[in-house]
Amino acid sequence: MKKFAAIEGLRGWLAWAVVLDHLASTTGIDERGIGRQLVVAGQNAVLIFIIISGFVITHLVTVKPEPYAPYLMRRFMRIFPLFAVTCIVGYFTTDLYARTIATVSWASDPHFAAARVAEYAGISASDHQFFWANFLAHLPMLHGAIGNNVLPFSQLAFNGPAWSISLEWQFYLIAPFVVGFVRRWSGIVWLALMVCVLQFAYQRGLLGAFGPPSFLPGAAAYFAIGIFSRLAYPRIAETLEHPTTILALVLVLLPLGWVAVPILVWALVMAGLCLISSQAQVPFARLYHHMLEGRFASYFGSRSYSVYLCHFPIISLCLAFWISKFPTADRYATLCGLAVMVVPSTLIAAELLYRLVERQGIALGSRLAGRLSRPQPVAAPSTITGPDRWP
Repeated sequence: MKKFAAIEGLRGWLAWAVVLDHLASTTGIDERGIGRQLVVAGQNAVLIFIIISGFVITHLVTVKPEPYAPYLMRRFMRIFPLFAVTCIVGYFTTDLYARTIATVSWASDPHFAAARVAEYAGISASDHQFFWANFLAHLPMLHGAIGNNVLPFSQLAFNGPAWSISLEWQFYLIAPFVVGFVRRWSGIVWLALMVCVLQFAYQRGLLGAFGPPSFLPGAAAYFAIGIFSRLAYPRIAETLEHPTTILALVLVLLPLGWVAVPILVWALVMAGLCLISSQAQVPFARLYHHMLEGRFASYFGSRSYSVYLCHFPIISLCLAFWISKFPTADRYATLCGLAVMVVPSTLIAAELLYRLVERQGIALGSRLAGRLSRPQPVAAPSTITGPDRWP
């Protein structure tokens, strides 16, 4: 099956954009300047992750189709073991984060108090007051589909960034059916209409109250972009032969501002895939290869899932240590101190989790899926006839 190395490399950049986002928001520099840009970059990174999922899963179910049960087992074991480990750790570090963030020297800032202090006090309270409800919601990874009006802070309980893992799992559950449906032109039209209706209902709060877009209808448009990109990829690869198309695309999307960033980044990635496949020797293709397909990008891409899920518990631990030593430190001193501790700690933890949890889960999922795919032996017909034969 064809591998898209550039997409793997892109995942590495996106995971670390989310880490920087959480460092900026934790230290309260997210209101303006570079801090604000880091937060916006992290939010856009998650949206690009969603587009990637739509593309990659569509590629998987079209190029390597398999029965639903083995497919689901592979996907479940791909994400659940690491999800479970980090949620267990996150259950304890969320309390630590909530207590520590209320004592920082800038906690009296009204904006920060509302955005972080109150929010994490509520998440910590939900972890304890509704522990079993949250546990049962996380066990099938459907906590992101439960609104705050039903279970407060369900999407962010245990380990905040894991809301997007629930979103991905919701997509995995229906992806084979959706992809099969849209392989006809009429299916594409109907899916586009359905996405618009669901998006409208979600935005109006008709499907519940959510913080992040953790319920599938709230992110359906981004999954749809990934699905359509993969289905159209062969035709685009045949026609895109010159990078001037990329420049035209950038000029069209730039006036839309930050809203268009996920689509713009994805369009550039798709353009790169097509130019590389056509062997176009242009500076863009060389830069693309260096940034997304080089050894550095490939390494961090392979560890991106571990980085994404383990970094916030590590931020919580490092913040508690820093504030215990420097209780009056200001925002920027704390940002520097956290960066020095969080980055190497996350690298080490991600490497260990990748080797000891993530890869083991993938291997186990492959074995279990293989058993589910194996044809069951058919018993030889019995020679017993008449009333003595078992029904």
